Amino acid sequence: MMKRLMRSGVAIVTGILLVAFPITGAASAKPDKPEHAAQTSDGKGCLVRDGAGAYHFDAACEWHTVVKRDKNNAIQFFSYQDKGSLPAGAPKPTSASNNSVPWPGCPDGIKETTTPSGQYSSSCRYGQGN
Repeated sequence: MMKRLMRSGVAIVTGILLVAFPITGAASAKPDKPEHAAQTSDGKGCLVRDGAGAYHFDAACEWHTVVKRDKNNAIQFFSYQDKGSLPAGAPKPTSASNNSVPWPGCPDGIKETTTPSGQYSSSCRYGQGN
């Protein structure tokens, strides 16, 4: 079970690491926004949970993060979301399956949903978004 939990948070850990250890140098905010504006990242590839609770890697799964810091560089808001699909042959739930997994940095845990059609989504939020 612990191994599955660790694998399920690969993209979230990547997002949290980007928040905790930002790249130094030139400001990464867009020129027309203040330096402490929200920063976003997008990518592909995440783990999806099937109807039996096992995780599968979906290379086409799309994820998105948002990080907002205050003028002192303290994190005010962090959000992670992904959307993917189960691979062919993976067990699908008979009705929408909702799961919440505790995870550091996500006070309410990672919230996952898998549908009977094989669609998967997960999210993690910290702080207040504006």
